[in-house]
Amino acid sequence: MSDGNIHQDGILHVVTGAAGRTGLALCAELKSRGCVVRALAHRQNDVALPFLRQYADEIVVADIRKPEELAGAFSGAAYVYHLAGIVSIASNIDRDLYAVNVVGTENVINACLDCGVKRLVYTGTVHTLPFHDKTSALKEIPRFDPDAVHGAYAVTKAQASNLVLDAARDRGLDAVIGMPSGIVGGFELKRSNFGQMVVDVAERRLPVCLNGRYDFVDVRDVAKALADLAEKGVKGESYILSGHVVSVEDLVAMAAQAAGVRPPKIRLPLPLVAFFSYFAEWHAVLMKRTLMFTPYAIKVLGDNCNFSHEKISALTGYSPRPIAEAIAEQVDFYFKVYKPLFYKSYTSL
Repeated sequence: MSDGNIHQDGILHVVTGAAGRTGLALCAELKSRGCVVRALAHRQNDVALPFLRQYADEIVVADIRKPEELAGAFSGAAYVYHLAGIVSIASNIDRDLYAVNVVGTENVINACLDCGVKRLVYTGTVHTLPFHDKTSALKEIPRFDPDAVHGAYAVTKAQASNLVLDAARDRGLDAVIGMPSGIVGGFELKRSNFGQMVVDVAERRLPVCLNGRYDFVDVRDVAKALADLAEKGVKGESYILSGHVVSVEDLVAMAAQAAGVRPPKIRLPLPLVAFFSYFAEWHAVLMKRTLMFTPYAIKVLGDNCNFSHEKISALTGYSPRPIAEAIAEQVDFYFKVYKPLFYKSYTSL
């Protein structure tokens, strides 16, 4: 466990993946606590730049796949929050996914050790937890098994999480792991699959919704938990950062209510969507298009999602906000921030 009050002036906190939704939220949370924040982005991002300038003291462009760029990025850092990664609903691991999620994490670990970083807070995922039924409570496990999980994202995150645990056990790195469930809420500049669904509801472009459910958590709760883990987490331990189990139908209804529109009335059963998802993924890969729904994504909506946040709640008092608040904030962010920002960028071309 880290000693002293780490959230104070003069102590440098570095956030990788700072231009992503959780990264932006974490930078904002750290800044609100009086931290000195260095935000890392893997490329010059003009859309995220105004937010990074607001929430960070310094912005550095660095690619976690390139070890030589991390030495300077982590120089002087006391705490590193590693959020950079690729979230994928693909069935198979491709070169970029492995290079970023696994090799990139190994590079971050090495840079933390080389630069004398006091603590690494790694953002894993609940997708790395295996399960045997659909009702048992899912809790933290001592080690992850990539062969026991499904989907390219889950496998690479399990591999990366084990690298972090190994470094804490064998290499002297003080590291902890936070494992969020499905993140929703504001700060979303790069659209997730569920984020796209929320926007489609708000813009009246979604004629149907799916059966199924999942555990969703407010991005603000995740950001607060990661900041708390830097101070209170136990070395070599992982912590589930879950929220509330919500059906897709209720999630769609929340988005519709926040946008002041009617939700779609037609519901599609998961088995039917699962059948067509094989063809949808094949076609998207063939045409080199963004994956919208895949067998893995549909499977998740029918799997066990009873994630227990008892461990971090006992440690920090973690108490997730109602999901309706997060969805309302996500819709509000889309209409008041995202759309005007992109409209301004488009009209200035």
